[in-house]
Amino acid sequence: EVSSRIIAERLDANIADCVVSELGDHLHDVRSKVQAFMAKAGKRFVIQEFPTGSLRVSDVRRVLERYKAKGTKFDLVIVDYADLMAPERMTDNSMENSKSVYVNLRGLAMEEDVAILTATQTNRDGFKAAVARAEHVADDFNKIRIADVVISINKTEEEAKAKRARLFFAAVRNSASGFTIMIEQDIDRAKFITKVIGSE
Repeated sequence: EVSSRIIAERLDANIADCVVSELGDHLHDVRSKVQAFMAKAGKRFVIQEFPTGSLRVSDVRRVLERYKAKGTKFDLVIVDYADLMAPERMTDNSMENSKSVYVNLRGLAMEEDVAILTATQTNRDGFKAAVARAEHVADDFNKIRIADVVISINKTEEEAKAKRARLFFAAVRNSASGFTIMIEQDIDRAKFITKVIGSE
């Protein structure tokens, strides 16, 4: 959904503990913190950019295979985001196209033994709800049926000002669901979770 440059800037801000909009003012400090982090981090973090609406699951598979041939096997693939992906074979039915993408992503995860993380939108009712639930998923409920875990991100204006949010576990395949974890965030520094406050 966003460019590789924006994703890279968010990563730099997170690692360097720097406000995203101030990265340019602290280039040397950010560079040294990122380099220090990289020295002790895992083997590889790769950003691949594709034109919106053109990426297919087969393209993701080819990327994984290319890196695997070089000796790199990924633990996690983040797709930003699956609703913008193209099905392998386009039909006139948007729900079938969506279902095809999600089914194929799940199949890829199983074949490659890799976790796949993506995002989706809520419908209008979900946008207005205090808690976005499984039934609030936009366009196609098959997305909920296919996923192993579905977590909605919820916050009121007051919570956003207090840098807080609620993660509602809307659907979990092999465990309990319907519970909420309260978190603190620092979005300015691209930190999704800075502290877990509690659960309910």
